Amino acid sequence: MAKAAKRLPSPLATRTASMPAGKLHTRKSPPSIGGKDAPPARQSNADTHTIGQRGRNGTRYQSRRQIREIVLVYEVALKTATVYRCKDGKATAIELQVVQCLHARDFHRAIGFAPLRCAVDLHVLGDKSGLLHQLEKYKHATGEDNEFYVRAGVSQGKKGRSFRVLNARGEDALSPAASAVLLESILPDADDSDDNAGETKSKKKNGKKQKKTGGKKTAQKSPEEGDRLGFVPSLEYGDIANVDILVSLAPLDAAAEVAAPVVTIPAPSACKSPRQRFHAHCDALVMVPVDSSVQNALALLRQQLREQLTEVASRLKDAPESVASVAAHQFPLVGAAFPLTVVSSSTGVDGSSDESLDDVETLESLHSAFLQPQDQALFRVSRGCSLAQQGEWLAASGVLYNVHEGIPSFGVGPQAQQALVDGFYGYYHYLQQGMNDKGWGCAYRSLQTLASWLFVQHYTQQRFLSHEQIQSALVKMGDKPARFQGSTEWIGSLEVGYVLDELFGVTFRSLSVSSGAQLPDVARELLHHFETQGTPVMMGGGQLAFTLLGVDYDPDAGVCAFLTLDPHYTGDEDLDTIQHQTVVLEGYKAVPCSWRKTTTFAKNSFYNLCLPQRPSVGV
Repeated sequence: MAKAAKRLPSPLATRTASMPAGKLHTRKSPPSIGGKDAPPARQSNADTHTIGQRGRNGTRYQSRRQIREIVLVYEVALKTATVYRCKDGKATAIELQVVQCLHARDFHRAIGFAPLRCAVDLHVLGDKSGLLHQLEKYKHATGEDNEFYVRAGVSQGKKGRSFRVLNARGEDALSPAASAVLLESILPDADDSDDNAGETKSKKKNGKKQKKTGGKKTAQKSPEEGDRLGFVPSLEYGDIANVDILVSLAPLDAAAEVAAPVVTIPAPSACKSPRQRFHAHCDALVMVPVDSSVQNALALLRQQLREQLTEVASRLKDAPESVASVAAHQFPLVGAAFPLTVVSSSTGVDGSSDESLDDVETLESLHSAFLQPQDQALFRVSRGCSLAQQGEWLAASGVLYNVHEGIPSFGVGPQAQQALVDGFYGYYHYLQQGMNDKGWGCAYRSLQTLASWLFVQHYTQQRFLSHEQIQSALVKMGDKPARFQGSTEWIGSLEVGYVLDELFGVTFRSLSVSSGAQLPDVARELLHHFETQGTPVMMGGGQLAFTLLGVDYDPDAGVCAFLTLDPHYTGDEDLDTIQHQTVVLEGYKAVPCSWRKTTTFAKNSFYNLCLPQRPSVGV
C-alpha cells in the first residue's frame, strides 16, 4: 500500500508546493502527478533544451528560449526518479530523500507544507447583476489590505480552539493590542497527525480520541465546538485549515446614499413568472510552508481567491441566460499531492444539472490528462466528488475510516504474498447510530462497511445503509417474508450479495469452504480479488461475520492470514483500542482490526465469502 514519495530540497519544495492547486482552465502547468503508471520524463540533449514527455496522450512540452532550472526524470523500468539542476547546458543530479507515504498529507508533512482554504458561496434571487455585484464586493475585499479580514479557528492550547478575526497582517483585529497570530495555531497539530499513518481517514470521533470509560458513554461535543473549529476534514489531505472571508455591508461607493433595508412582498397576481436563482461558488486552496507567517500565507490565499472571483464573475457575465451557476470546485486526485481546481457552468443552482461536468468526453479528457483511473467518477459534483462535499459528509459520518492503516505487515513466511483493500471505507460495528444490534447484526455491519466503500469511491450516492433498508430490500426481492422487516434475524453472505445487487447493481462472487481448516484453499482467489477488484470482503461462518481487508499467503508453506475488521466491536471510536487492544467480542477475545491466522477461525464450521466486484461505470 505504501507509495514512495520524494522529498525535494528546500528550494524546489517551496517552488512546487507553494503553488495554488492546479486549474483546468489556466495556462499554468498543474502540479506534477506521479504514480506507477506515469511515463518517463525524458530529458533531451542540451542543445535543444527540450523538456520530456508527460501524460499518456504523448504531448510534448518544449522550450528553446526558456528552460526550467529543475528537471524531474522518472524511469518506468527501474521505478526511480532523479532530479537535475540544469544550467549552461549541464545537468547536475540533486540528492533526494525518499519517505514512505500512504497519502498526500504524509508528503505535505515531510516537506513542511500544509493546505489552507477559503471558500465563497453566494446565492441571489432575481437578477444576475445582483450576484455580479456581490462578487465584486468580495473581489474588492481581497484587493485592499485595509478591507481584508477573515475568520479563522485559532488554537488556545488546553482551552481548545476558538474563532478569531484576523486582518491582512495576520493580527487579531478585535484584540486591544492587535497581537499577531502564529500560523501553527491555525493549522492542524502535526503531533496529533503523526500518531498513525491514517489519522484523518481514521479520524477520531468528534475530532479526538474517546477515553475508555468501562462501558460508560462519554458526552459528545457538537461539531461546532472544541477541536474541530476552522477545519475541513478530508481523506487524502487530512484536516484542512479553513478561513472565512468577511466583507463590509456598506456599499462599494462611499458616496452612495444608504437607506434602511425594505422588504417588498408582491401580490401573487403580480408575479408573472418565478424569479430566477443565480449561484456562484469559489473554492481557493493553497499550500503554505508551516513555518511561514500568517501574513504571507493569507497573501497567497488572497491572490488565489481573487483570481477565482475574477474568473467566476467573467464567466457568469458572458454566460447565456440559461446558465444559473458558475462554480470553482476542488477535486482530490488519486496519487497526487494536490487537488485539481475545475471551474464549470451549470443550468441548476445546486450543480445537479452541471452540463460541463456531465459531458463524458470532457471527463475522460480530465482523467487522461491527470493520469486518473477511468473506472470511477472523480470530477462529478452530482456524485459528491468535490473536496467540500467530502468534508460535509465526513464531519457528519461519526465513523472511522481506513482503520487498518498503520498496522504492520504480518509475514506468514519468507515467500508470502500480500494484497490489501484499495481505496477508502468506513468501519461499522455493533451499537453505532443508536442501534442495539449486538448478537445479531454483525453481517449487517459488514454490509454497511462494503456499502461505504462504494459510496466513498463514488459508485453510489447513498451515504449510509441502515438495517431497515437492508431488511426492506430482502423482503422486496422475495428472499425474506414480510415478518422479517423490523426483526432481529441475522443474515449471511448470500443476503449481503443480494442487497448489493438489488440496491447498487453490484455483482458478487461467492466462495465456500466446509471448515475453517480449509480457508487457506481460497487464499489465492482472495489475493487475486484484492489485486484486481480491491473491494472489502464479507466472510460468514460459525454464526459470526467478519470483514476481510487483506490476505497474506505463503504458497510454499500453505499458510495464510486475513487482515480482519471485526463488526462485533462495541467500544468507542478509539483508533488505539481498535488497532492494539485485545477486547471481548462475540464470545472470544481479539484485537478488533488485526491480522489473524486462519487457524484462529472455527475448524468445524463452514465459511462463505462474498466478494463484491468493482463496478464498471466509467467516469
